[in-house]
Amino acid sequence: MRIRIDGTDAEIAYAMNKIRTILPVGSVSPIVRRRRRAYTWRVFINTAPKRTETRWIA
Repeated sequence: MRIRIDGTDAEIAYAMNKIRTILPVGSVSPIVRRRRRAYTWRVFINTAPKRTETRWIA
């Protein structure tokens, strides 16, 4: 699943922290500045499937 977060740097850090407690995070894109709004950033988070001891499950 791909999640897009828009907001200030503090809002993005808070949202990423909350998402990491609930979902396993596979990768995080570089943080990109939004051109039209000052102090607003965008980041994409790809979640990974849950890992068990023997195999990957969805």
